Amino acid sequence: MLDPFGEGARRIIEGEFGGVEELLKVIPSYTGLDEVLERIKWLESGEVPEEVLEVDDVRDLLTFYALLGALAFSPYGLEMELVKEASVRLYSLRIEKSGALAEEVHGIERASESEIPRRDRTILERTNYRELSEEEKRRLKLAYKVHLSRFLPLWDGSLKEVYIRGGYAYLTMEDALKLWKRSFERNFERAVNLLYEVRDELPNFYRELYERLGQLAREHFKEKIKKLGNAKAGPLRFDLFPPCVKIALGGVPSGLRNYAITVLLTSFLSYARLCPNPPRRDVRVKDCVESLDVLEKEILPIIIEAGNRCKPPLFEDQPHEIKNIWYHLGFGLTDKPTLEDSGNSTWYFPPNCSKIRANAPELCKPDRDCRNIKNPLTYYLRKLYLESRRGNQGEEQDGSEGAEVTGDE
Repeated sequence: MLDPFGEGARRIIEGEFGGVEELLKVIPSYTGLDEVLERIKWLESGEVPEEVLEVDDVRDLLTFYALLGALAFSPYGLEMELVKEASVRLYSLRIEKSGALAEEVHGIERASESEIPRRDRTILERTNYRELSEEEKRRLKLAYKVHLSRFLPLWDGSLKEVYIRGGYAYLTMEDALKLWKRSFERNFERAVNLLYEVRDELPNFYRELYERLGQLAREHFKEKIKKLGNAKAGPLRFDLFPPCVKIALGGVPSGLRNYAITVLLTSFLSYARLCPNPPRRDVRVKDCVESLDVLEKEILPIIIEAGNRCKPPLFEDQPHEIKNIWYHLGFGLTDKPTLEDSGNSTWYFPPNCSKIRANAPELCKPDRDCRNIKNPLTYYLRKLYLESRRGNQGEEQDGSEGAEVTGDE
């Protein structure tokens, strides 16, 4: 089995197609929407068609990356949850069928018999237990190893559950598969996040595929849709903001004021509140709202307060900067806009992290969640998504626990 994020896949993508972006450009010439969606549709029945399970490596890469391209239009929504679930189950089935784990992902290697002292292996694998079945012996065998530098970030259990020797964690097939799944999910989210930045350059094929995925996702998650849902306009969650935005909200010194308030804060707050997952980059405010109430009563006061916290206060020092705020919101250079003015200038999208580092490095103080993030809005989308997923899982656990108590009574 070729793991789509492994070294073998990278060699094919780079060597035969010239990179992921080039691959995405040519995929529509190699495959169709229906073939790609076959990777997902089987979830309804739970049975993977033989032609999907046994597809050749290159064909598999093409259809998998086609799905990633579609998810660039909604990086943290039901569509991603659907594709991730189907992909993890599909690749897990292939691993189980082959009886071996790909050794090219996240440093997972085969462990030789000689690496573990016989006494330790006898205890851990219970080799003297004659009553054990062959299946149980295979289950207990420490067949894989992973260096601790790669193992620790992914392992969420106790280290007492793992045999560690010489800087490596030695794993059974079951534990190695768990580690692979966590690595796969991280790589999956990272890949979708990176493609979010190039979605405007993708062929229309991917937007059509995304719309078809949306239909499948709404059906598959119909019981959860009210709890998870896609990122939509709603009250701002200040606790989920990225560090650069929090710094800007706290006020900045003179040299940073215009960039922090007018460029970063204005664009981030407006998109995060009105259109957190814009369908395209040339969207206008009037495409998202029916009046200016939210802008005037919620967003502008926050921007003005942040400007007043600057030293010296931005709008006392530069009162004309209010016009610039409206200009960056897409209303042209005015301080008395109407909804009809929306589109007179560009509604500026939040600058990428690379631009913030280059133009205002003092704002860029990454936390652990900034890893693999290329835009502050993507950071916020991801945090919203993780919050909704945790909330949904908590409700499901509460419900199941309640059912058990009722049954006992």
